[in-house]
Amino acid sequence: MKDINRRTALAGISAAAVAASVSQATAANAATARPGVPKEVRMTWFGISNWHYQIGELGILLDGAVGFPAAEPNPAVVQKVREGLEKRGTIQYVLLGHLHGDHSVDTPEWVKQTGATLIASANACAEAAAYGIPASQLQPVKGGEKFQLSPHVEMHVVKWVHSVRVGEKSPADGGIETFGFIFKVQTPGKILTLYVSDSGAGGSELTKEHLVEGENRGAPLSNLGKAMRAADLQTFEIWQPGPESRIVTQARVIVPAYRPRYLMPHHLGARGGFDLFGGLHYSFKPEEVPKLMSVLDDFDVPLVPPVNYFDAWTYDRDGLHSVDNSEVKLSLGLPASGPGPNPQGPNPRAGDLEGPDD
Repeated sequence: MKDINRRTALAGISAAAVAASVSQATAANAATARPGVPKEVRMTWFGISNWHYQIGELGILLDGAVGFPAAEPNPAVVQKVREGLEKRGTIQYVLLGHLHGDHSVDTPEWVKQTGATLIASANACAEAAAYGIPASQLQPVKGGEKFQLSPHVEMHVVKWVHSVRVGEKSPADGGIETFGFIFKVQTPGKILTLYVSDSGAGGSELTKEHLVEGENRGAPLSNLGKAMRAADLQTFEIWQPGPESRIVTQARVIVPAYRPRYLMPHHLGARGGFDLFGGLHYSFKPEEVPKLMSVLDDFDVPLVPPVNYFDAWTYDRDGLHSVDNSEVKLSLGLPASGPGPNPQGPNPRAGDLEGPDD
């Protein structure tokens, strides 16, 4: 297990954040004596914005587009990946950040094979229903919902915003409905916190209110703030933002406001020939995102990108640690560590990961 440490301690945290930290520590200490309290979050990334989180006996899957670029679900590939993941965990909930093929093509099949509950937009739930998923497994959301996924895991849904190209603006409704998810996990001695979204945009996109079918769904940044308040949180330690391009436009706002300890970029592998069993076909290089690195350096936040599909980490009271996942990787034809089996080339988005105005 390899520890991922911060370069320096956080400085300048507000008195409110300190007070909240003390309150959270008190609550976490109270959880110590309870049986069944999870000790960590085990996270496995398996391409694009596909994540599996194992928190004690609770398993959560995000997106799950393993057959991309296929236009229809691929039951055989889902089964193969599911059996690999189940060597180290379970799946009771499937979350979908937004309804695009590189995120959602296989989502209904995951729900079918696992019997999990799908938490997603109404349109995504309607697609799952058309695929044959019963209503009892579908939980449509708009943003602002709180779910108690287990006695120790609380989740808040954030109405977020999809990415936009340089020079473009999102439509009045914010474009394709996109959600982020805040996790608050009670562990012995500490509350663990994480925010993940499978897409996003920064700048004015974070402060523009979304009008969806005449309903004001709020501005993404305000929505995040409301969810954090509902969760009684001042910070989240793990930030997993998507997409891989233009993260800096989000980071300039999110990093100073919420002071994450680690930034874990994802949405990698979708462009230039996604092949889950061939390995990630390029590396994510810090030198290709100099503006992002400047922001992270200012706040001493390490960048923690994956090297290959099915890389895994544990997050506990002592921080984030990369961990061995060779059992799962070898079962799927991937090397126990490092890239491969196919050779890596240049990032298809190299030179386009940050814009001149970002």
